[in-house]
Amino acid sequence: MSDTSVPTITCGTRVRLQSDSHRRAGQLAAALAGAGVGSGSRVAIMARNDIEFLEASLATAACGGNPVPINTRWQAPEVAHVLADANVGIVIAHTEFIPVVEKAIESAATDPIVVEVAMPEELLHEAGLDPGLVAATGRHPLFEDWIDDRSQPLGHIDGAIADSMGLVYTSGTTGRPKGVLRQRMTPHQLLSIAGATAQRMGLSSGGQMLVTGPLYHTSPNAVATLALRMGTNITIMPRWNAERFLHHVHGHRIQQAKVVPTMLSRLVSLPPEIRARYDTSSLTHLIHSAAPCPPAVKRAAIDWFGDALWEFYGCSEAGAITWISAAEWTNHPGSVGLPVDGSAVTILAEDGTALPPGQIGRVFIRGADYWPHFRYLNHTAEPSPVQDMITVGDLGYLDNDGYLYLTGRISDVIIKGGVNIYPAEIEAAIAAIPGVEDVAVFGIPDPTDLGEAVAAHIVARPSAHLTDQNIRSGLNGQLADYKIPTVIRIVAQLPRDDSGKIYKHQLRALYPTR
Repeated sequence: MSDTSVPTITCGTRVRLQSDSHRRAGQLAAALAGAGVGSGSRVAIMARNDIEFLEASLATAACGGNPVPINTRWQAPEVAHVLADANVGIVIAHTEFIPVVEKAIESAATDPIVVEVAMPEELLHEAGLDPGLVAATGRHPLFEDWIDDRSQPLGHIDGAIADSMGLVYTSGTTGRPKGVLRQRMTPHQLLSIAGATAQRMGLSSGGQMLVTGPLYHTSPNAVATLALRMGTNITIMPRWNAERFLHHVHGHRIQQAKVVPTMLSRLVSLPPEIRARYDTSSLTHLIHSAAPCPPAVKRAAIDWFGDALWEFYGCSEAGAITWISAAEWTNHPGSVGLPVDGSAVTILAEDGTALPPGQIGRVFIRGADYWPHFRYLNHTAEPSPVQDMITVGDLGYLDNDGYLYLTGRISDVIIKGGVNIYPAEIEAAIAAIPGVEDVAVFGIPDPTDLGEAVAAHIVARPSAHLTDQNIRSGLNGQLADYKIPTVIRIVAQLPRDDSGKIYKHQLRALYPTR
């Protein structure tokens, strides 16, 4: 167990004093400022879960710049979109991702500085990666050299933290994520957000928290960064493994961790003899979000973790909207909770009128009293029928006590393992393959615990010879692996009406539910 009197960051077998990470981040901030990073600048970070990820985030924020985490499973076209959309000036990347970053820069026609983070042997071993990645490419300046080149950290810049929170990309989304430009926060807003997050997430100075999900997602990133500022001991998982999670909870007496429903499912699926090896009684806040949780999994998790299990519903645009405890969920099974801190939820019919309890409609939300207003970067938001409220595409209803229940998505977003996948992006990639005349991509029940799988029905052009194999070959290098369809069928036609609208529900009906 770590000495909680001296806060540390642990990743695999690497342990670093948080005081050293703050010093290193200050020196890196001085180097970033010297390279032109200032208020509103964008610094992309494409890295595995590691200590340096948090240091790069702190350093960028100290300059007033916006850290822009990049999904490590993205291919060059996906990375290029964000680099161009955010006008990124510097990219900090692990050696593993340097080739993808270089291709993305070429196709995005941008010219950011690339800073390479060498990958330690301990990280490669813990993440099960190629040991050969320990050798840097030598094509770009090194992260450690940028730190070593500055003997003095960057001094305090008034308003830098507020400026650093001005841009965040929609969390957990794939395809074409949208940049959320937040109104500059006041000191009151910053303190309110930090205080509410710490209290509801169960963070404390000297406490123990575990990072389970990828730091390129908004929620794990924001919580870990706040924990570092508070002096909470942080243990980072380079990759998810259910028994390894229990090992960390047991060994470090972890109090706080955030997971997605797929992780809960894999935890409760562990054999009883494995579960019995580990003491999880230290957990006070095991929080899940990001996707619907199957009721059977939720009940099993409550039976195991009891009152430590919490759930929230929110979005990058408006923060956390609703929260629900284990006890509340037991009385309102299936709910994602009640609005908190002045946030609000209303359910509207298609014509914009409010619906009574029990009736399903579009979910419109408003952030907490202290949450900043926003607009999208390079994107115009759809007008809302309710002033100061937005929708992020969910369907649901309220019960008589005001608890929110989610029933689906307005769009055709596929949710796989807590990650949102946009069919339109996959359809565009498939349509670009020679011989494809028409295509529909949709979600089908996944036979495992990932929620949904991706299916594609494709119509070939006359005389074209399309197969499952050449479709997959055409998508290789264009899409992250989890977006490539699990099921591919070549069909004679797709069910469209005369206006061209496709009836995807007819396609989904071909695949039985679990």
